[in-house]
Amino acid sequence: MPARRVDPPKDDAVCRRCREHEPVINVRTEPLCKDCFTKYVSTKTIKRMEAFKVRHSEAGKVRKLLLPFSFGPCSTALLHVLSQHLKGQAGRTGRTGFQLQVLHVLGARDSDESVATDRLEKVKARYPEHSYSTADLAAALAQEGAFPPSLNPENTDNLATLLSSLPSATSRSDTLNILLRKTITNFATSNDCEAVLFGYSTTTLAAETLSSTAKGRGFSLPWLINDGESPFGVPCYYPMRELLSKEVASYMDFLDPPMDELVVFDTKKAAVSAKNTTIDELMRGYFEGVERDFPSIVANVVRTTGKLKPTPLSEVEQQCELCEMPLEGQAPEMSRLCYGCIRHLPRTAT
Repeated sequence: MPARRVDPPKDDAVCRRCREHEPVINVRTEPLCKDCFTKYVSTKTIKRMEAFKVRHSEAGKVRKLLLPFSFGPCSTALLHVLSQHLKGQAGRTGRTGFQLQVLHVLGARDSDESVATDRLEKVKARYPEHSYSTADLAAALAQEGAFPPSLNPENTDNLATLLSSLPSATSRSDTLNILLRKTITNFATSNDCEAVLFGYSTTTLAAETLSSTAKGRGFSLPWLINDGESPFGVPCYYPMRELLSKEVASYMDFLDPPMDELVVFDTKKAAVSAKNTTIDELMRGYFEGVERDFPSIVANVVRTTGKLKPTPLSEVEQQCELCEMPLEGQAPEMSRLCYGCIRHLPRTAT
């Protein structure tokens, strides 16, 4: 009978993986050194990019992927990880599995577009191997089909005017997110991008899960959370879906040279009045608190939601004319809107 294997006692004074260096961070109770933690983040991200490995690409044909870039820690970390990954691919095989098209949407979160443009130039200087573009969120209203005429009776192309006509802070946030996604996916399809890579962490996806459910958009979760086919005309992927927001923030702290001038952290405080607090903000704040002490809960929310199976798009007969999500027998008088859009638009629009 073989002897029973006895594991050596755990020593939290050294990295749990390499057992050589002093740990700098605890990752879900596992103490890791800087090198092992950096590898942990990179591995978690790259393993979600299996479909875009070099062996899946055709010689002489480069696959173009769109990376929406907000200057936040998650999208910046994703850009850095993929940049390092592409350099590694080129060094090993002489070619890469894909190329990145980086897109920043002006007006989505920016208070000063000139500052955003200047910051994007700094990002471009640090990662010059990629292509960079900007799109104007307000200009998206002028694009055909971006916001149906029946829902914009005055045919305004003024984003502020349109948002001010909505009944609540949550309605405005919800519509802004819809327009942002439309801008991104429309750019991807018009520029021959094969897929969109969103830099959403586990924490972000968990918050999206509960906020979408609370807003009456629970039916859309299989398309909003899962990798692959989407109703937006281009596949969507979430390479950082297995990393917590706090892990991504720590990863950014360890980068050398530092990214302080490039990254914009969300410092927005909770609104004093509940009337001005959106469902998205509430859920984001809730999961940021939960991930500190109970990271497994956050991960389980995303893992469970990921098991939901969407209806194959080949079987979808109609889509919501605003958010583009598949419809399931909505009445004609509802102007082909899904339940979530009906709830958050003014009564006169429906």
